[in-house]
Amino acid sequence: MACLLFLDDDQDRHQRFRHRTEALGYGAKYEMIYAHSAAEAIEALQAHEGELIQAFLDHDLSEADIMVAVGAPSKVPTGMTVVDHILTMKRPPAAVTVHSYNQPAAVEMCARLNELGTIDVRRIPFSVLLDKLA
Repeated sequence: MACLLFLDDDQDRHQRFRHRTEALGYGAKYEMIYAHSAAEAIEALQAHEGELIQAFLDHDLSEADIMVAVGAPSKVPTGMTVVDHILTMKRPPAAVTVHSYNQPAAVEMCARLNELGTIDVRRIPFSVLLDKLA
């Protein structure tokens, strides 16, 4: 089954995204994967490589998100860490939407993803993301 990944450390955003996607019937079409940390998102990317059709990524994640299992435990991972992983994938998601309010970081995330030339990359702040889902 095709998968969608949503990364954000804010529980309210998770609930709002889940409510909107359920109302649109996404659950019948896609396996929904919800990650709260860069480590969880990378785990999902690895487990579902080739199945993920879209990822929704935030940049600023909780300082508690320490990626001991993935590497660099002294570094606070961000959505950029996930982007760096996507850039190494043989079969990355077909589309990535960066929904971070951190504009400089979101622009950089999109720029890095666009370097691949194979991913449909969008930057849509979370405040309008739910209205753009169809």
